[in-house]
Amino acid sequence: MTDSSKKFDQQEYTVNIIGKHIEVTKPIRDYVEEKISKIESLSTHIIDVRVNLDVQKLNHTVDIIMKFSHFKVNVHAITENLYTSIDKAFERLYTKLRKWKSRIQDHHAKGVSVTEMEINVFEHAQHEIEEINQEIIDANNESLKEDYVLPKVIKKKKRSLKNLTMDEAVMKMELSNDHFMIYRSEEEQALRVIYRRRDGSYGVVSPA
Repeated sequence: MTDSSKKFDQQEYTVNIIGKHIEVTKPIRDYVEEKISKIESLSTHIIDVRVNLDVQKLNHTVDIIMKFSHFKVNVHAITENLYTSIDKAFERLYTKLRKWKSRIQDHHAKGVSVTEMEINVFEHAQHEIEEINQEIIDANNESLKEDYVLPKVIKKKKRSLKNLTMDEAVMKMELSNDHFMIYRSEEEQALRVIYRRRDGSYGVVSPA
């Protein structure tokens, strides 16, 4: 795995090009950076760009994660040629940014208020636990025992909880390709969970 980092002069953002099962040569790096430089005309709030290149047999995969001040964009492409995959991934990136350009500009101009949200990370315990079914203990069936083990908190994190309108929440989901997002509704000032449905539409959960 190789890594290439560079600061672009105009906006001072970082570019990381990471190769898995492939060496990131200078021609590849130059080709990717030329593609990235064309995005500057679509947004002036770029913070970080990460391009992952992976080659496995005939599959040449390119994943791009572009972070801006208040959102991120994820795209993916896979073909039998590395440069074709790069072209297709950046074409999808351009399409997303062009489609949402006006909304993104309005979003930046408005600014986003943020609330800290604490997140607990759970893990299943690996040690023996008390009060488990006696039959499982007697049988010493480790696979069944793991099914009965309750998760425990191993880490606590704080993440920003953004105040967003419904349209802004949909925009962030479209750009990021995430499966769900928690936010505070700007309209009702209440917690909301927006999630991606199998048919590509979105659902919103409003906790009672």
